[in-house]
Amino acid sequence: MQKTVILILAIGLAICVISLNTIAQDTKEGQMTHKTLTIPDILKIKSFSSRSRLQLSPDGEFLAYVVQDPHHKSSFQKNTEYSRFLPTGVFIEHHSSAVWVTNIRTKETYKLGSDDGVDWAPRWSPDGRYLAFYSDRMGAPQLWVWDKMKNKVRRISEKPITAIYGFEAPQWTSDGKHLIAKLRPEDIDISRLISPDTNPQTINVWETETYEPSSLEGQADRVAFLKGDLGVFDFDTGDVSILTSGLYTTNMFLSPDNAAVAVINIIGAGELTVQETIFELLLVPLDGTPLQRLATDIRSGSKIVSWAPDGKHLVYGHPDGLFLVSVQDGEQKNLTANLAENPRFLMRPLWSPSGTSIFCGFDGHVWKLTADGSNARRLTDGLERGVLGIVAKRDTHIVWQSNETQSICIQTHDPVTKKGGFYLLNSTEGGATCLFEEPLSIYGRLGDEFDIISVGHSGRIVYRAQDVTQPEEIWMLDTNSGKRQQVSDLNPHLRDLQFGEVHLIESKTAEGQLLRGVLMLPINYEEGKRYPLVTWVYGGRNLSGYAYRFGLTRQINFQLLATRGYAVLGVDTPLKSNDPMIELSGFVLPAVDNVIEMGIADENRLGIIGYSYGGYSTVGLITQTNRFKAAVAGGGKYNLTSHYGILSKQGNSYGIGWSEGGQGRMRGSLWEQRQRYIDNSPIFHLDKVETPVLIYCGEGYDGNDYTQSGELFSGLRRLKKKATFVWYRGEGHGLTTWRAEHRADCWERIIDWFEKHLN
Repeated sequence: MQKTVILILAIGLAICVISLNTIAQDTKEGQMTHKTLTIPDILKIKSFSSRSRLQLSPDGEFLAYVVQDPHHKSSFQKNTEYSRFLPTGVFIEHHSSAVWVTNIRTKETYKLGSDDGVDWAPRWSPDGRYLAFYSDRMGAPQLWVWDKMKNKVRRISEKPITAIYGFEAPQWTSDGKHLIAKLRPEDIDISRLISPDTNPQTINVWETETYEPSSLEGQADRVAFLKGDLGVFDFDTGDVSILTSGLYTTNMFLSPDNAAVAVINIIGAGELTVQETIFELLLVPLDGTPLQRLATDIRSGSKIVSWAPDGKHLVYGHPDGLFLVSVQDGEQKNLTANLAENPRFLMRPLWSPSGTSIFCGFDGHVWKLTADGSNARRLTDGLERGVLGIVAKRDTHIVWQSNETQSICIQTHDPVTKKGGFYLLNSTEGGATCLFEEPLSIYGRLGDEFDIISVGHSGRIVYRAQDVTQPEEIWMLDTNSGKRQQVSDLNPHLRDLQFGEVHLIESKTAEGQLLRGVLMLPINYEEGKRYPLVTWVYGGRNLSGYAYRFGLTRQINFQLLATRGYAVLGVDTPLKSNDPMIELSGFVLPAVDNVIEMGIADENRLGIIGYSYGGYSTVGLITQTNRFKAAVAGGGKYNLTSHYGILSKQGNSYGIGWSEGGQGRMRGSLWEQRQRYIDNSPIFHLDKVETPVLIYCGEGYDGNDYTQSGELFSGLRRLKKKATFVWYRGEGHGLTTWRAEHRADCWERIIDWFEKHLN
């Protein structure tokens, strides 16, 4: 089989080598040495919160954002039992978070964080003097404000707010006199949120006859952390009036005329066989009149809402289409009824300033729709780019448009070169103009919105970007001149380090299907010399799309391997069949052979690694081939038959939806597809394994990571295979929330495992 290698340049046909940082050169006894990345370097990295948006002041002078600083002394304490929450009831993803504010012009930065607690969800007042945010610095999540003129913070109210995922930020009324936030109900037991095992109830009873997929009945414990009372805070006095109680909201949007709040509220879980949550769209008036239910049966993939500039209409996503609804009489119209059946939405809709048009992304394209439904135009015909977002005006549901051409700005991704960038789309005459396109990964989706904002009328856009040698920073693009400037500088300690180069490569399957991958070379790579190769896998994901992320992944920064003389290969695995484990080898092995034929990899020193579904993929592959001399599998599911029937402590059978309608890809029940479950469960094929395996995990979801990893280890031990199992007690599924000492131990063990078996 002929294998091809395409080395990508700007035209997409040659190698793209990324190196934004300068190699440090130290002279010692006349020799040139290079500083290389270490685990302590990784542990010191400051990062941006994935839960809080960038917030620009109304005058475009100050940018507020949330930084997670590993040196920040927060309430990040954990017991041996995993909890999704910090001791104050704040979602664990906010650990070590603090609000920073930077003057874009002078780069002067204010850090609002205290020595105790965490801060998140900043939002500027209409006049730009005050910045509201949430903080648990006094022992509970509460509403605070920072006075920019006095550089002082104060607590608005002692009332605790409901600290959900972090996508909900406090909402200011346009006069700056009130803030809207969600309060924690008085009947919520915070200890039960932090640790479900503190539930005094010792007998739980569930009956199959009472399962109601469209109701929260019996599921209250599962979503108790979302429950809240929508309240209006008086900015001066801190007094609170309750608009409505007992909502399970995930997003809220104040109308431009301050008349009502649109709320996405959870109704319940979907059918057992589908991994879905069902939502409704509610309208909560601020004048105290009863709330209105505008839509039901909204699914996660269509959970988007946008207000018209005058506040009289809004559009929302639904599995049936994009609907325009009048908030005055409730009349609704499906704007996409004649354009798409069950459209797949890409982004939140944005309105034209006049309110006559709506810009929305669905089914791979950006569309311009008229508000009366009479006309629709597809704006991205001929643009061979993936569209990740549309740039909005600061803190609005209105699209940003250039003054001269009335063009809108979109964030793009090149599916071939993997470069990120921005394009201008002419909204009247059609056509696209590239503003810039570089080997970068630009941060886009944040919850149901996008973390890209425009700076007033100056034509500047603020965004977050990273590359494989530099973690994320905030940048600003001038759409008029095309010039870019870096706004933040979080990690100067990485500036003088040497990193491995990254290449995009291509290979072919036995059937001739073209596949892309990403190859990281070891530092000081010498052409003609063969190196140990570690292959990174995750079934169903195109890992070449991670080419311009710092270190490729956050589970382990692969530059740690590049500094130790390893090449790293990330393989695209576009799974199509209902036999994913079997299908994987057809993608992975040709790509590995390709790197061997390139003269880079040593065929006798091949390793493989994966986490979560990648852990499943890793073990599945070593049951089919003995070519890999070392494997590392973390947090995976290895026995689909036992995972299928897992029952959570809240009575959820989430393994059924995952297996039948989700990532498991079985497309049928355990009894309908018995042999398929067995064939695609690595646990039933461990007798074929000859590769030494390092297995690691935390608790995972309801302890399921430990249970599945334990099954894998028990089977390998019974079969007298070589394996090590490391259990990090008290940790969840994602390594980004693990304690620093546990992450360091995990990375050291991974490096040592490959050193032991590949060298």
